[in-house]
Amino acid sequence: MAIYKYQNYLSVSKSGSFDLSFQPSSFVPCGGIFRCAGCGEEIALAGIGLFPDRSHHRHTPGQGEIRWQLIVAVVTSIEAPHLHSG
Repeated sequence: MAIYKYQNYLSVSKSGSFDLSFQPSSFVPCGGIFRCAGCGEEIALAGIGLFPDRSHHRHTPGQGEIRWQLIVAVVTSIEAPHLHSG
């Protein structure tokens, strides 16, 4: 679970971007912290390139497939793919 110290640096968003899941090696839609919905592993990505491939970490059969979900998005003035519009 991602943690933080200063609440004033985070805002709540109702964006549907947080409801999507992404397969390994798929395009990273924006910079942020992503959590594997199967096992809870978290990674931080800049919003350029691809998610790690399936060899990044292993799952047990009970954890199912690796599925990355956005949990904290980066908001910046730099144009897409970095911008997450809240």
